[in-house]
Amino acid sequence: MNIATYSPALTLLYVFALLWILMGVDPKAFSRKEHLLILFVLVLLSGGNHLLRELIGPATYGKLLFFCMHLPTFFMFLHIAKRGIIKTAFMILTALVFTTPTVLIGNLVRRVLLTDLPHALLLANLISYILMLLVAQFVFRNGFNYLIIHGDTRLFLLFSIIPLVFYVYMLAAVNLDFSALSSPPGYVVRMIPSIEAFGFYFLLPYIYKSLREKMLLKSAQDALQLTLSSSENQISLLNETNARMAIYRHDVRHQLIMLEGLLSGGKIEQAHEFVKAAMADLDAITPKRFCENETVNLLCSSYDSKAQRLGVQLKINARLPNSLPLSDTELCSVVSNGLENALKAASHPEVTDKWVEFYCEHKQNKLLIQIKNPYSGHITMHNGLPVSAQEGHGYGCHSIQAIAQRNGGLCSFDVENGLFALRLILPLPTDCNNQSRTV
Repeated sequence: MNIATYSPALTLLYVFALLWILMGVDPKAFSRKEHLLILFVLVLLSGGNHLLRELIGPATYGKLLFFCMHLPTFFMFLHIAKRGIIKTAFMILTALVFTTPTVLIGNLVRRVLLTDLPHALLLANLISYILMLLVAQFVFRNGFNYLIIHGDTRLFLLFSIIPLVFYVYMLAAVNLDFSALSSPPGYVVRMIPSIEAFGFYFLLPYIYKSLREKMLLKSAQDALQLTLSSSENQISLLNETNARMAIYRHDVRHQLIMLEGLLSGGKIEQAHEFVKAAMADLDAITPKRFCENETVNLLCSSYDSKAQRLGVQLKINARLPNSLPLSDTELCSVVSNGLENALKAASHPEVTDKWVEFYCEHKQNKLLIQIKNPYSGHITMHNGLPVSAQEGHGYGCHSIQAIAQRNGGLCSFDVENGLFALRLILPLPTDCNNQSRTV
């Protein structure tokens, strides 16, 4: 029996492994039952295509590839990878492009090494598929994982033009006669579209990553500017509070005179009510203190108010001195980004126990920060960073990581048992006031 009969099943197994690698599918995201179901569908699809090719013949089967192979694989990975319709369609077209080098490699292997061996075509195909999977794993994997996670859907529509044109070319080539191009130069002509398409994929992830890093830098700068603007607003509110305190101190003398008059007249109840009202006014204009450091204190005050509005309990344990040998800009960026993300996750409607823990301390010439919160759903991690599914989000963690690296520190983002934890350690110079306060 000609071993080429088994090519649809072998091709499907290759495409499945290729998409699994390039789309960054995490095996841990599936239960044992789901793994068995995926395996069952894969075997069923491979066996079904083999039987169909045997029944209707290779020529007719080639015209039905879209319906019997490409479309089922699309729906399969739409469920497995959960990357959306457009990205999944792009990757299915990508898989088609990545099958073309295997034809060239397989023919070379068969003609040079396996000419006289039985089942030479099978061995050549296996060697070519294994080589391409190794190339995908060690050359393309990181770039495509980055592209599929961070890529804008609109850009994927543009990226799809080249593989879509190539796909149409391949479908049309099924009915073309290439017998006149059987010589080596003619074979090169036949492979030119495949080489061009494959070259596009070789360059695409690296070009996109470079562009995105520039976009991330600009977005981080914009986010930092917003953080600074927020701090300026908080400082303005603090100055306004101080002004009200000065006015209140000026009025205290008159209030004491009023209180003395009430007590002298024997109006004890009225005096009690007057004192309660005065204390309420004082509490209303007295800013809450969380630590001696004004930058962190202002941010804690702002996010404490926001947490109350969101129905989240914000537990603050801040032990920072008034002066830190660290830029207020960087300190503000770390704290505000961390608390903003934590409050957003903890306030999600599906989270029943809504709380956020914020701890910071200056200890042994190091700045220690930890923010913990519950979350709902699944958090995708890429290169140690959580990935946001929303366009225009997810820059805060990149900013925190950049600040840690710039200052020779360490940061980690950990997910365990429904809890998310940000931990940051920054080494600080020794000329820092060690006075601190705990609230």
